[in-house]
Amino acid sequence: MLNVKRLAGEQDLTTTTSPYARKSSHTFHIDLLECLTDAVLSADKRLFSLKKFDIIVATGFKEVHLSPLAENSKAAASFRLLQIDLAYPDPLNQYLVADNALIHDLMNDKSGKYAYIVFQNLADGMTNGYINLLEILAKRDKDEYNDFQVQRLAGLLLTELLHQHRQKISKSRSNFPRKNVRHANRDAQSGAIMTYLTQKNGQVSLKEAAQYFGYQANYFSRLCRKLFATDFVHLRRNIRINLAEDQLLLTNKKLEEIADELGYQDLSSFSKAFAESTGFSPGKYRKKYGIKTSR
Repeated sequence: MLNVKRLAGEQDLTTTTSPYARKSSHTFHIDLLECLTDAVLSADKRLFSLKKFDIIVATGFKEVHLSPLAENSKAAASFRLLQIDLAYPDPLNQYLVADNALIHDLMNDKSGKYAYIVFQNLADGMTNGYINLLEILAKRDKDEYNDFQVQRLAGLLLTELLHQHRQKISKSRSNFPRKNVRHANRDAQSGAIMTYLTQKNGQVSLKEAAQYFGYQANYFSRLCRKLFATDFVHLRRNIRINLAEDQLLLTNKKLEEIADELGYQDLSSFSKAFAESTGFSPGKYRKKYGIKTSR
């Protein structure tokens, strides 16, 4: 089954109760959201910006708010939502989306939680072209030929997203499905760790993070250095700075409020850490790049 819907303006998006969000032992369901304009997305207590042609691949959307950037608020934000049932291939997963663990993890996730992966840097038009063709197929009468084409085009779309995926996936904005990373590949491991640390606003100790993933602290420290080419302390700091950048860009929160949310002792500590990382004080960064939201 394929359903394609265009959305415009501010949207509260929940697809988990949609009649298209079917469960089957023979098919795997995904929701795919394509941005047709620059926009702001709020989900899981996170707020971040999306560029035109960015794509989110999800097992389902729940309580997601979409809105235009305030500086472009006179022009309605525009999105395209695809809901697709993909037949499990035999052998499992290999033919449909090439041999890449990221989409396979979504296909095989049994946790019942809603995971998503944010893909960016897609301006070359390949993914947009595949989605255009899928939208045409969605308007046709359904038959076995149409279904065959949908399956193949969806597989090509996902394969294109995974091509050079390290330059496309925003790990700090995605919500990866895996907690048990012990036997996962490097992409799934790094994604799950980034998701956990981001959800904690970077306010978690090495020992706490190691225990969450079932590792000894020393081993987990070495794993982080291997995955991220930096130590745990700097990884945690980088996540806090990334979260601060989103807050400064997309909200009108006071600097003291942002500093407190991210666990800094005071505004001075936050300002020093932010300036060391970005070359700007928080106030100057907001003045130069900030987008005043309409919220």
